[in-house]
Amino acid sequence: MSDLSITHAGSAVTQNRPGMKSDNNKLNDMKMDVIEVTLTTDVETIADDAVIAQRIELANVAAKKGGSCLLQSITLINTDSSTESPSMELIFLEDNTAIAGDEGNAVSASDSTAFKILGAVTVSNWSILKPSDNEFAIKANIGMVLKTTSDTRSVWVSVINRSSGIYTPSGTNVLKGKFGIVQD
Repeated sequence: MSDLSITHAGSAVTQNRPGMKSDNNKLNDMKMDVIEVTLTTDVETIADDAVIAQRIELANVAAKKGGSCLLQSITLINTDSSTESPSMELIFLEDNTAIAGDEGNAVSASDSTAFKILGAVTVSNWSILKPSDNEFAIKANIGMVLKTTSDTRSVWVSVINRSSGIYTPSGTNVLKGKFGIVQD
């Protein structure tokens, strides 16, 4: 149901129906958050189209079980000074299903896994921070809806190398992600 518009004495007056909020009040009630995770990987050479990290939980993205959120931004931080950060595709899934046998393996998602995909975003604009040679990349204004299942407030993310080259992390915890969300 929508707002009720009434004309009274030549003036239009808008009144919300009981239990409804105006657009401004609804926007003010939305909670914004940044969820930070380590995109854990293996220390090995990861080829193009192979999994860098998989089944990383983004806990509490929704305000309630079975809820949803908007993914607004992604910031990736690579503290490995190798400066070979590839184009990375982040696949968002409704549960912690694996998309490959292990990190470093080629993607091998089944049809049933494909139906659990909520969306994907590619991040590739790496900038080097001097003198540390750490890198960061940002994808902003995404606006992707992520919906959790009825038994959790979480979604999961997996990361795939999409660079046509290799990526060789020096440690299991050198890649971090910050996910900006707006909860419903």
